[in-house]
Amino acid sequence: MTDTHRRAMTAIAVLFLVPTLTACVSVTATPAAGGYQPYAPAVVSEEVALRDTFDSSAPETHDYWSNPDMFADADGMNFTDPDNGITVGASDPATGAYFPPTTPTPAAESTNGYGDIAQAQQYDRGGLGASTFGRLYMAFNGHNGVCSATVVNSSRGDIVVTAAHCLMDLSGDRSTPQNVVFVPGDAGNAQTQPYGQWAAVEYLMPQNFVDNAHVEASGSVTGAGWTTDFAFLIMEEKNGQSIQDVTGGQGISFGVPVQAITQIGYPTAEPFDGTDEFVCASTSWTQSFAGGYSHPCDMTPGCSGGGWLAYFDRTLGAGYIIATTSTVSLSGTPTTSGSPLGKQALELYEQADAKQ
Repeated sequence: MTDTHRRAMTAIAVLFLVPTLTACVSVTATPAAGGYQPYAPAVVSEEVALRDTFDSSAPETHDYWSNPDMFADADGMNFTDPDNGITVGASDPATGAYFPPTTPTPAAESTNGYGDIAQAQQYDRGGLGASTFGRLYMAFNGHNGVCSATVVNSSRGDIVVTAAHCLMDLSGDRSTPQNVVFVPGDAGNAQTQPYGQWAAVEYLMPQNFVDNAHVEASGSVTGAGWTTDFAFLIMEEKNGQSIQDVTGGQGISFGVPVQAITQIGYPTAEPFDGTDEFVCASTSWTQSFAGGYSHPCDMTPGCSGGGWLAYFDRTLGAGYIIATTSTVSLSGTPTTSGSPLGKQALELYEQADAKQ
């Protein structure tokens, strides 16, 4: 991949509102069909972001995961929609801002999407999607976890987006993990690593999530922190290349009008086994308990952190990340919920992408 390809990120643009805006302008996105509104004010803590460096170095992380059998033993995050009466809440406020994928893809509803898929189908790994979606493995105290994640376009070329709950042991001591490694294009529980494995060196997540996201013994989530269940990882450089040099990057948006949604992830719990990635899709959706997206999908834990994309073209394998998989509900009609990226997510992304 050329340096021009890697750096194919333009200034922030705004959909459907005005022809051009400079990167310093912030506007509100038009409400989309399906009920999503640009909520304000957001539920926030005094500090917007928690940013820190992982204690484990990149070489230590690769050494930790040097036994290939360890990947199959990692457990998905089993968090479900609330059963305690939480009502629809305010999500991260929409901004209308977006950055395009490295494969040029129109920022408009696609005529080449997946339609409606409620029973997850094996993802065909077309185009840019073959290299940008993958699995995230992390070591907590006493156990290993696994989530899904996505490389997104940035000027630094080293940013991966996932769910915040993938980076906290919410069922244990609320610690952050160590030895966090991402395998783009993962297959067979990392037995196939077509684009290598990449150690995460830093993370950023909303302080609101850290302070206010909780899980009951049943696995049911509670607390206002779940309105901001997203996080960004800064990955190592290898042999003078960033991860985006090797994989390309999906587009990313921070509150844009959207109708059709494509969800990609690696469900791990039965009847799935985490050995391949799957897709759900919808041409309409409802609002989740946390003010985000919800649609019919039978993916199981392990899909957490996977990308929800707008304007996805299945041939190009490219679109715009609008949310990350947050919770599942497998009772009744199976559904998944995605935590939308908005104002706080944009602030975290810009911090992650700033030159150090």
